[in-house]
Amino acid sequence: MKKVIAMFAILALVGLEAISQVSAGFQKTTITLANNQQVEGAIKEGGIAKGTVQFVAASGSKKSYSAAELNALTVNGETYLALSNDFYKVLVNGKASLLQKQSDNSGKMIFNGSEASVATTTEGKIGEWYLLNTATGDLHLLGKKNFDTVLVNALTDCPAFLADLKAKTFAYDQLAQAIGKYNQCK
Repeated sequence: MKKVIAMFAILALVGLEAISQVSAGFQKTTITLANNQQVEGAIKEGGIAKGTVQFVAASGSKKSYSAAELNALTVNGETYLALSNDFYKVLVNGKASLLQKQSDNSGKMIFNGSEASVATTTEGKIGEWYLLNTATGDLHLLGKKNFDTVLVNALTDCPAFLADLKAKTFAYDQLAQAIGKYNQCK
């Protein structure tokens, strides 16, 4: 009898493990829909870069979502925001966030129900960095030549941070540290 119970326990564990695994070519994710509802499931690999994710819910239902239909998604512990019809990876999160553009849906057709429109997105290319002021929702492209000017104009409420920017303390490749310092300002 003990052997039978042990065998059923092992089979149950193997069955639960099989259910919790994600199919090959998919990544476990949590999406946040435009209405802020969170749904767990998996997305097909490479979808973020294409600007549309193929989502399979834990219930097994399948649906494609464009960036315009989502607020965010989390994949492998990394958060991606859906802003201006594109996906942006969150590099630093806080009252100011540093984002990196992951898709370019500019000019693509997007559908809201049966209505189609041409997507407009932010200027800039995939891989470029952006500043998101979470208080205002303003999104700014941070180029190598203008990043300090953008930061000075967008983040005006921290005198110590502004002094560091004017003293050229931070270089372009130190944007994560600069935004982190701003976020620590009281």
